[in-house]
Formats: sequence, structure tokens, C-alpha cells
Amino acid sequence: MDEFSTLEVMLVDNEDLVRRGFRHALGKASDITVVADTRVGEEALRMFELRRPQVVLVDAEYEFIRKLAKPSAAAAPGIAPGIVPGIVVLTSIDLDSHLFGSLKAGASGFLLKSSSQEELTSAVRAVAGGAAFICPTMTRRLIDRFEILPPPQERSHAVALATLSGRETQVLSGIAMGRSNQEIARELHVTPATVKSHVSRILAKLELPNRMHAALMAQRSGLVHPPQPAQAPRASAGPPVAPSPSSPLSSGRSRAPGQADLVKARTTL
Repeated sequence: MDEFSTLEVMLVDNEDLVRRGFRHALGKASDITVVADTRVGEEALRMFELRRPQVVLVDAEYEFIRKLAKPSAAAAPGIAPGIVPGIVVLTSIDLDSHLFGSLKAGASGFLLKSSSQEELTSAVRAVAGGAAFICPTMTRRLIDRFEILPPPQERSHAVALATLSGRETQVLSGIAMGRSNQEIARELHVTPATVKSHVSRILAKLELPNRMHAALMAQRSGLVHPPQPAQAPRASAGPPVAPSPSSPLSSGRSRAPGQADLVKARTTL
């Protein structure tokens, strides 16, 4: 996205006041534009086809989400194949079943309607950039319960991952560490569009609905491991040594190696 363009968002909710409130909140962000808002249903699908927004904010309407996440002539007539927006669920119910059901249906983000304006705009930017966003109050539940992955079927994780090319494996590793398409592109010295194409092929080969499931599969299979905070060094028997001016201790802002990546991996899988 260049400096003159904005992220286009569509609001889908059966409550008019809810849509009006979120339209007002998003309108305060200079890089986000609400291009449509409507109730759930066929009219919403037609409006999506007409406007083609990058992000759709919708209540936990699983069937509607599946139609957007897996567009096909059979599932959603009128939606061109391959046009898949970033989907953020906005719900007032903080149940595990809503979180896991939304992710299984194909959403890349999950927010409670009580979330802050900052969380709302962060979620929009994250999913538009190819990442995922779970509100902090629900992130712990996601980490604690990895069984949102589909149960093992005819292929094991190892067999499925073996179908990926070397470059696709590198991209999957970046996804599993919580990196966006732009970050992966910089690391691999390719364009974000190339990374996006790799992500699409990875999801197709692994038969997964979104990058959240791909990240969890990569971690559960041992392809990558989230970095762990470093252990505190053992106390030395010798006298204390004052930190030098160049020492991280002198700033008072140091944190354990890998801690920042761990936090990011947990909140932007």
C-alpha cells in the first residue's frame, strides 16, 4: 500500500447501530476507509463482489464466513474465484466455541465488540497485510488449546509438510513465527505479492483454511519452535561488576533475548 492509498473495509452486521459505531471508529484512521456496510445475507455477498474490499468485519456468522473464505461457484455464486478478503470476526460473546468456530470457518482475526479502537484498527491492518490478529483477552485461550487444528486424517503432518518446496517451507516458518507477508518478503528478498502466492499454495497443499492453522501445524510438527525467554544467569560468587555504558543493563530497558519475538508470535499468529 502506497502513501496515498487506504485499506478498504466492509462492515457486515445485522445491527444498524453496531455498524454505525464501528464505521465511526474506523473513520478516525487516515489509512482505513469503510466502503460498504450491510446486513448478513445475499445482499452482502453481492456488495462484496461489487466493492472487493481488502477486509471484511463480520459477526460470528460461520456460513457467511465460509463463503468469503472459500469462494467458488457452488459456495457463493457471483464471487470470483481467488478473491479472498481478510476476515475479522466482531462478536459480543467471548466463548471458546466462537473463537475456534470463527477460525475454522476461515477468519484471520477475532475481536470482541468491547475491544478498543486501537485493537480494531490494528486487526484491520494486520489481516490486510496477510497476518492474523486475536484480541488479547482471547489469545491465551488459543495458546492453551491447540486442538483447533483439524484432526489427523489420511496424511500425517510430516507427510503433508513434505509436499512443500524449499521456498514454501521458508515462508511457512515465517508464518509460524507470527511474521506478516511484508516481513517475510524482506527476509527472503522477494515481493509481498510473491509471498502471498506462496501462502496460497501452502494452504492448498496442506488443505488448511487459513494461515492460523498453518502456523499451528508448523509448531506442532516441530518445523519451528517459538523462541523461549532466556534463563536468568546463575549468581556469581565473585564481586558485582558495574555495567559499562554500552551494556544493555545501563539503559534499564533490556529484555530477555527472544522475548519480543515470543510476544509477537503469541499475539499475531
